Amino acid sequence: MSFKYNLTVTEILQKMGYTKTKDNILNEQQKGIVLPAVLNDFLSLAINTSLFSTSDVWVQTRRFICFLYDYIEENIEDEKEYWENDNSDADESEYYKFYKLPKEQWKDIVPNYLLIGSDFAAGIINFGICITDLDKSDPPVYMNHECDSICEWKLYTNSISEFLMLVFCDILSYEMYDTAMDTLEDEGWEADTLSEYELNDYKIDFDAMVKYPSFYDRNALLGCAYDEDKHILLVVKFDENNEEILNCIAYCKECDEEN
Repeated sequence: MSFKYNLTVTEILQKMGYTKTKDNILNEQQKGIVLPAVLNDFLSLAINTSLFSTSDVWVQTRRFICFLYDYIEENIEDEKEYWENDNSDADESEYYKFYKLPKEQWKDIVPNYLLIGSDFAAGIINFGICITDLDKSDPPVYMNHECDSICEWKLYTNSISEFLMLVFCDILSYEMYDTAMDTLEDEGWEADTLSEYELNDYKIDFDAMVKYPSFYDRNALLGCAYDEDKHILLVVKFDENNEEILNCIAYCKECDEEN
């Protein structure tokens, strides 16, 4: 078998038969936004698909696309009536400092971020790309936890490519949801959990497989490999030290007995 270990999510989706949508990625209000090339290419295949409907990247147009400053403005609108009537405790809200400044000066407090997703399970973490990085084809992704200040954004992955692959591996491992398995089975794929003995038959080069820390299982690493000749996608879960294989799921389309 000729498995490849360094494909991007977009390349894998194309090999799986996904094609570019005719839907507009951006609506009329969002025109003028220039998406990084890697994100744009991914969304052209994944937008409005069921496969990513319970993932941490937003692909549904009803939620897509917004900026951090939009979120801040919404919170100001919710609270400003109270501040205007009685601002004695206004300083308790971190949005009050934004309210007191013209929007052009908000960048002195926090840069704006293009928000691209959130953890689907709880919605307490937002993922975003700093607007100063939007001219990069594959910029880093940052995260903000709701327990932290809205001004506190931490580096999450070094690139969108890494973020998307991490999300992809998580949904394929169905750690939280069966969405990917159900969707792919509807599209003609078979999903099987392989024993370590069965996995040996695939002759995988585990050292060549890039490992990503699972968002939903903090004690595990995930990796994937794809054989486009036999249409087999493997998702392998390793322990956090990359010493033991914990689980492997094989997605196979048009499988024959030799597979």
